[in-house]
Amino acid sequence: MSSIPIDTGACDRRRHRAGAFDVSRVSFKRGEQFGWHSHPSACLAVVVDGIVRKRFSGLTVDAGEGTVVAMPPKELHQDLFGRDGAKIIVVEARNGLESVSSFKDWSALLVALRIEHELQVDDAFSPLALEGLALELTAAAGRGPDRPRPTRWLYEAYELLQERFRESPTAAEIAERVGVHPSHLARSFRAYYRESLGGCVRRLRLEWAARELVRTDVPLAYLANEAGFVDQSHFTRAFKSRFGMTPARYRAAHR
Repeated sequence: MSSIPIDTGACDRRRHRAGAFDVSRVSFKRGEQFGWHSHPSACLAVVVDGIVRKRFSGLTVDAGEGTVVAMPPKELHQDLFGRDGAKIIVVEARNGLESVSSFKDWSALLVALRIEHELQVDDAFSPLALEGLALELTAAAGRGPDRPRPTRWLYEAYELLQERFRESPTAAEIAERVGVHPSHLARSFRAYYRESLGGCVRRLRLEWAARELVRTDVPLAYLANEAGFVDQSHFTRAFKSRFGMTPARYRAAHR
């Protein structure tokens, strides 16, 4: 089987060497597919737009927006890109990954969006900035698969929160969906994910809002409402508490 560069067949690409990393943005057309192949380096990929189905030996991943896929060097896989194609941020390194893993992580997506922005800037400071972001992405992604996988119902509860975080789901609703008592859900969720159900929803809302600030020009008041906050001032306080700056400053800093 062939070992090929990660941008083989890409309709758009941008690549930068940053310390021990190669950092790239690659885009693929809809319906594009690649048979069994591998890449020479370990790859940490974050889908920032579209969807790609990646098939490994014994594992198939439908990777949409916010999905992180980690692959060790020379890991054989197939790719099939969805109807809208896909745009992916990829960090390559000589080593550091020992097995295939895949999970959704909005915080990793935010780092990937910052990498995309820095690749567009491409000035004398970009290698240093990209190296720092590559390390940050590696750390953010690395925390996910290190722990043993949660029970199926706990994993389903987290997936439901990721799907419905803007709808204010109650613990009782989530518990009923996954078939456990609400108090057992709350205790188990905090023990495994190290945050409460409410804290998880708040974090997901803020990370979603941060992504929208970078991608769109919608007014802050509208965004606050869409993210599920009572008003813009409440949104601003919560956002600043998490990201260290107001939404307006965050938007300006990432443009």
